[in-house]
Amino acid sequence: MKVIVKLIILLSYAIVGGMVTEDRSYNQEIKTSIANGKVSEILTRNESIELLDPKVDFIFKKIFGTEENKSVLMSFLNALFKDNPKITSLTLGNVELPKELLEDKASRLDIRATCNDNTEVDIEMQCKNTGEIPERAFYYLSKITAESVKTTEAYNKTKVISIWIFRDSITNRKNAISEAYMTFEEYLGDPYERLTDKGRIIFIELEKFNIASIDTNDMLDGWLSFLINPLSVNAEFFEDKNMKQALETLKTISSDKKTRETYNARKDAIIDFNSSISNAKNEKAIEIAKKMLKDGLAIELVSKYSGLSKEEVEKLQ
Repeated sequence: MKVIVKLIILLSYAIVGGMVTEDRSYNQEIKTSIANGKVSEILTRNESIELLDPKVDFIFKKIFGTEENKSVLMSFLNALFKDNPKITSLTLGNVELPKELLEDKASRLDIRATCNDNTEVDIEMQCKNTGEIPERAFYYLSKITAESVKTTEAYNKTKVISIWIFRDSITNRKNAISEAYMTFEEYLGDPYERLTDKGRIIFIELEKFNIASIDTNDMLDGWLSFLINPLSVNAEFFEDKNMKQALETLKTISSDKKTRETYNARKDAIIDFNSSISNAKNEKAIEIAKKMLKDGLAIELVSKYSGLSKEEVEKLQ
């Protein structure tokens, strides 16, 4: 069940790291699924293929962001939106992969689409958390809205939905899916209410999705299962042609040598980027801790507010 949240809510988030561990775990899940016979016939064909992780943005875009697979994207969006809005057709925007994909560790591989009702959709598969996710989400939403207003020349005809997909938990919310709108606060008798539905942000935190209690009548459960681990998808979901097409696409690109090289290079770049972000945050924490110690604060307080362990703080004295 989706949870409606205020756009201005304070979200807690952490660095998304451990790409090496994540990849190893993902591959182990695939091998375990095959060994235990928990996969359907369509999945057990070509067992020798080691499927690439669809949570890596480069692979996600190849599955959901191509002209050949527009119906796959529409199926995912309709499952997520629950007919609000109902997508019957769409036009993809940035189909081409950027040339700087391998060189630029921070390059964005989002999927842009304009739907039949002129709703603009932007999908970000986040392999990394550079920090300030709520602020970035608001910025991107505002930027796309401004671009849309220039095109339609009308504020009331502009509707933008920004979707952010994370492999890990980045907020303190309990549900896997949360939505944010601009709202009025409850104040002096005025009720809490939505200001507008023209701007909408959706966070999907895959780590919070309970893959053991899926509803086979809900295609969204199928798509989230697919993103987490394609071999964990209940066989009933593959009766849907779009789910089957997504898997066949993944198997095809997983067999392509050049795609694998780009995939591995992209993962390495993300690992390097995450490491640099983590080091920068640690240096900042040390700087803060030193100032707090200089002001005479207790080690326990310094540890609590800097994020460093007590042992780390003691070494700074």
